Amino acid sequence: MSVNAVSQKIGIQPSILEFHGVPGVTESQVIKITNLSDAKVGFQAYLADWLRDSTGAHQYYKPDTLNRSCAAWIATDKNFIEVEPGKSADLLVRLQAPSDTSLFNKMRWAMLFLQSAEEQDSADRKNKQFNTKIKELLRVGIHIYQTPPSVTKMSAKALTLKPVQGDQHAYDFYMVNTGETMLQCKAHLALTNIESGREYKLEKVEFPVFPEGKRTVRLTIPPTVPRGKYSALAILDIGEDASLEAIERTIEVN
Repeated sequence: MSVNAVSQKIGIQPSILEFHGVPGVTESQVIKITNLSDAKVGFQAYLADWLRDSTGAHQYYKPDTLNRSCAAWIATDKNFIEVEPGKSADLLVRLQAPSDTSLFNKMRWAMLFLQSAEEQDSADRKNKQFNTKIKELLRVGIHIYQTPPSVTKMSAKALTLKPVQGDQHAYDFYMVNTGETMLQCKAHLALTNIESGREYKLEKVEFPVFPEGKRTVRLTIPPTVPRGKYSALAILDIGEDASLEAIERTIEVN
């Protein structure tokens, strides 16, 4: 992940930390912050809980408030880190797993934010003016996932396919993650013209879904599909080791 702001070029890697903690064991990973600008930058590190809503948008909460949070298990070696121009610095992130085995029956997650607010003073000698420039606030979120080795079940259910009101070429596909792990899903429409039998396989939409999460995915029929009556199959693919889920309905393309 790279962040570009006014007069700033900051690189932060990686953007995702995946832990597989077991009771009583501490795991560590490193985030590297690279400052390619000509000014020193500082970042404050803090944690939050978060979810994706049914459209995939992020919703944030105070740390350790959601029942799948692992924020209380996460610690960094420093809460504030400065990086000199042209230099890199490391931030150590630890997952300190508790010894209670009952806490390792499900996936957990949190968000680690790195936030910067810089102030610069500059004098315009020619015009004898003094200006204070506030740099753009940078906030980068690093996704933290904790999936115990024993949590492996992958499953999902396709719920329904509904037309979008006011858009004759769009349909909303509803699904739910019924498994134990986060899913990297793909969904698409397969159309078969009822009169001619001609088939159209439309572009795939990719999206992640947390365990117990519900998702609505908008699938759009492109103008290249001729008018007519079709058998529409909305297909959900959650990976090679799982069977496909699908919803079928008859639609009109006008």
